[in-house]
Amino acid sequence: MPYSCIIIDDEPDAVEILTDYIQQMPELKLTNSYVDPVVAMAEINQSSGVDFIFMDIDMPRISGIDLSKSIRDKCNRLVFTTAHTKYAFEAFEVEADAYLLKPFTFAKFALTVNKLIKVVIAPTAKQAAQKHFYVKTTEERNRFVRVYIPDIIAVESVKNYIKIYTTTDEIVTYLTLKEIKEKLNETANFIQVHRSFIISTDHIEKIEGSLVKLPKEMLIPIGTFFKDAFFEYLNKHTIKTGRMN
Repeated sequence: MPYSCIIIDDEPDAVEILTDYIQQMPELKLTNSYVDPVVAMAEINQSSGVDFIFMDIDMPRISGIDLSKSIRDKCNRLVFTTAHTKYAFEAFEVEADAYLLKPFTFAKFALTVNKLIKVVIAPTAKQAAQKHFYVKTTEERNRFVRVYIPDIIAVESVKNYIKIYTTTDEIVTYLTLKEIKEKLNETANFIQVHRSFIISTDHIEKIEGSLVKLPKEMLIPIGTFFKDAFFEYLNKHTIKTGRMN
């Protein structure tokens, strides 16, 4: 099956060029194109999703950057097509997969697409399938760090920031525990055990009374408010014998 594509660009000539490029690649199939970003936002949010979105940034009424925040979870690969280099940093912040600077050739377009489809694309996968995200660190202005979700051991709330403990690092970022929890809740592998701690169930080594032992000699207390949910999880994942004692 070819990968489904949508074009969003307020310039009809740009839409025509991209349409031609997509039609030249048998791996791709154009399912829709829009010159009005507001209409695109409404219709895409009502759809089941798409593999690729090729989108301009500098558009009337709503920019491609703002639009992407609304529809990012509806596409597997987001590619910005723009005549301006000044948006590169903002494109990075919204997790764009590629940035094509107009005017670009078919060769450049094809090379970019082929790099992206080398990674297996799950059909209309949402962010839940995503294996990483980025956070801005407190160490240096405009410094972002990629965090691999499977590597996260625990997240701790400390005053007005959080610490993300991974198998290789400790990352400090100005987020709240609630904000990071919303991201981690997209997977089934994290559980809050204390008002200050979210832990990865994949990295639990041992439970002793009201303490959870994690790698790096981390001992996390199970808070009273979170005990029922945690022990429900534990009970669900414990193999029990049917023999009489």
